[in-house]
Amino acid sequence: MLPSPGCDPEINVVVLGAKVLKKISSGNVEVDWLLESFSTEVGVSVDHIILSLDWLYMIGAVYIEGERIRAYEIN
Repeated sequence: MLPSPGCDPEINVVVLGAKVLKKISSGNVEVDWLLESFSTEVGVSVDHIILSLDWLYMIGAVYIEGERIRAYEIN
């Protein structure tokens, strides 16, 4: 899943997924906070955050535990 030429890097799922992963790697984060506050912080729509969360889940980088989203530990 490589960015296509001319694609805005700020809304690209790979770039945005990296930002989301960095934020949740610092600790367990509530999904609601991520959708509301983080989308405002990085200046993208909630839809883009959901898309990047879907992508991170599909590649096995994150999991949801109750109301929180967590990143898998990499050894």
